[in-house]
Amino acid sequence: MDQDILYLSALKHCPHIGESIIKKIISKFGSAKKAWFASSEELLTIYQIGKKTIQYIGDKSTLNQAYSDIEYCIKNNIQIVHLWEAKYPKMLKECTDAPVLLYHKGNINWDLPALSIVGTRKITSYGKDFTEKLVECFQNKKINIISGLALGIDGCAHKKAYELKIPTLGVLAHGLKNLYPTQHKLLAEKIAENGGIITEFPPNINPERANFIQRNRIIAGLSLATIIVESAYGGGAISTVKFANSYNREVFALPGKITDHSSQGCNQLIRNLEAQIITRPEDIISLYHENTQKQFQTRLFTDLSATESIIIDYLREKGKTQIDILSDELKIPTHQLMHELLNLELKNLIDTFPGKYYNLT
Repeated sequence: MDQDILYLSALKHCPHIGESIIKKIISKFGSAKKAWFASSEELLTIYQIGKKTIQYIGDKSTLNQAYSDIEYCIKNNIQIVHLWEAKYPKMLKECTDAPVLLYHKGNINWDLPALSIVGTRKITSYGKDFTEKLVECFQNKKINIISGLALGIDGCAHKKAYELKIPTLGVLAHGLKNLYPTQHKLLAEKIAENGGIITEFPPNINPERANFIQRNRIIAGLSLATIIVESAYGGGAISTVKFANSYNREVFALPGKITDHSSQGCNQLIRNLEAQIITRPEDIISLYHENTQKQFQTRLFTDLSATESIIIDYLREKGKTQIDILSDELKIPTHQLMHELLNLELKNLIDTFPGKYYNLT
């Protein structure tokens, strides 16, 4: 049993401890296991952590809950990956609010570029036709199609991808013990053959309203771009767009008649410049080719210096990182690091972000 995952799971079961607190704890102690056995005095040195927050850390019954979760996952072929592992999906790792644990089932290739297709549960023939044609554009392409396995647009995207043998990932708002909606239980089993289902929630967690909004950040975070096909004002898919924009990802929306309830949210996003207009499924193909070309360019530069290789490997594992943290972690003086980063940027291998953050292109 993986000790890192066991104790991270135990921390997640502690009341009053959320994702951001767990990340602070790991930053302080280096591992969840060390934190679990740390003294109250040590735990209380962490900024904005009080006695109420830490009272369940080290609790035996809480640890037993984590044991139970992991045993269930082992028996049911559910894999668990944590944020600090190299195999954690790279696009999601770039997001500051990425979940510390992901539970997943199926045959997932995390290295494929991904697009999310989301929208209303009250799908119209207009939305269904566009979604199917959009998915068809990616037949025989190396890509993951991501959605939320909900009724409507989500289910339509998953079904079409499965029919065309395109890998598709369903992100859930609950644990993997009971699937919601029940109408998609068979669909979930099918897509796991060439893709998978994913959640940040332990197996026994039931779907709750707040979980769906939380789930949507994972859909956006995993994706190179998010396409919203149909949505009313304030539809759940709108939150996926908000997350995608906050992660500086591409967002597209399908326009519709101003009188169509299912298109009002999309029209508003376009009007507010929160999404680019998409009028043909083929419009997305150019984005896919652009991303594929970037990956090809990365492979071309095999003549990296030893220091450049170290930086690339670090960013590949950790994601977007601030220059001072890079300098500290890699033991490279800032003045030397700036020179190396500039060379990598000129080779189109990394991008620069506000606040002196760097990441792979």
